[in-house]
Amino acid sequence: MQTAELKHTKKDDLISESYHEWGTQISSFLGTWKNVNPKTGQISRMEVSIKDSEIFIHCFGILEQDEMDWGPTPCQVFSSNVASQVIEGFTGTYDFEFMDISIIGNIKYGVMVVQSCNTFKDGSNRNNYLCREFFCK
Repeated sequence: MQTAELKHTKKDDLISESYHEWGTQISSFLGTWKNVNPKTGQISRMEVSIKDSEIFIHCFGILEQDEMDWGPTPCQVFSSNVASQVIEGFTGTYDFEFMDISIIGNIKYGVMVVQSCNTFKDGSNRNNYLCREFFCK
């Protein structure tokens, strides 16, 4: 493959000779991740799965007495460079009609750091907000 033919915005966008798929490194990303903060008012846990070669996150929001199952949503995964098979980050979105939630996460040293960008669209005048929390298996 001629890398000069590939569109890119910087040198690191080009595929190296060692390019490969996610490989076995995906297994460390899959599974159930629990919020380390037992008093969270945000996401209590997240399940990461793969079905038909597509990766899904499945979030559960904490309510007063229970959890709200948000359901699975497809996610995009990212590595630190085009040749790495290690998943280091991901994004996914939820549309609840009254609000949109963008999930952005990264994994470092076995800890998943999850940010949620919460945007209200119901005219309630609530502030949109950003939240960051930590998850472990």
